[in-house]
Amino acid sequence: MKQILFLITTDLIFQIGFSQRVVERDFKPYFDKYGVEGCFVLFSQSDNEFIKYNSSLCDSGYIPASTFKIPNSLIALEEGVIRDTSEIIKWDGQEWPNPLWNQDQTLKTAMNYSCIWVYIGFAEQIGIDKYCNYVKSFDYGNKNLSGPPTRFWLAGSFRISANQQINFLRKLYNYELHVSKQNTDIVKDILVLEQTDTYKFSGKTGSGMLDDTNYIMWLVGYIEKDTKPYFYAMNFTTDDYDKTKQARYDITRDILKELKLIE
Repeated sequence: MKQILFLITTDLIFQIGFSQRVVERDFKPYFDKYGVEGCFVLFSQSDNEFIKYNSSLCDSGYIPASTFKIPNSLIALEEGVIRDTSEIIKWDGQEWPNPLWNQDQTLKTAMNYSCIWVYIGFAEQIGIDKYCNYVKSFDYGNKNLSGPPTRFWLAGSFRISANQQINFLRKLYNYELHVSKQNTDIVKDILVLEQTDTYKFSGKTGSGMLDDTNYIMWLVGYIEKDTKPYFYAMNFTTDDYDKTKQARYDITRDILKELKLIE
């Protein structure tokens, strides 16, 4: 009877150690809706529980793309390249394909608009050696920054998996990155995507080219509900950026709704 119950259960539950567990869930229809293959992982801090879809893919490393704007913003603050979210970052007049980039920015708008020239400017001032030290300290991804020194998060050998994104986000949220609390709070504030009376939804998208035709698409962050944090990371691969860029939000939101973490 126990074996039959195990076979018919919808969730495959694996014990890890004595307290942490992984629950496998089938979120495939949400990805199929957009014709993409990907993975999703969520960690409940209070329950010490992972919920995963396509768990083998959750260990696959990809270029972090604009999800690196989370640690990049923190590093820029720590290095004094930018003071806070009130400081104006002047646009140099160079035209970019995204109209929202073609204006002065703040740290908050640069995060919200994923404004690449702001972060290239940060990288020019910070330097690759300091980035290497921070990435090592943060234990972020594979820590291999061999690539263009002012855009290594977009090209080169830098890789991070969905599981590693969760590890970093947990450290950020819990003030475990050995950086100032003030700067951590600034980054947390600019990550907020949506806030209601019952939850706060924070996150950052990313998209990077894997080769001439394929992209990796990201959305990573955390939900705060009932004073409890839930960390998530979602990615998928696609050969059609324009068709699937909104899917980063839609897939993640649909899963979080199913898990009753957002409305």
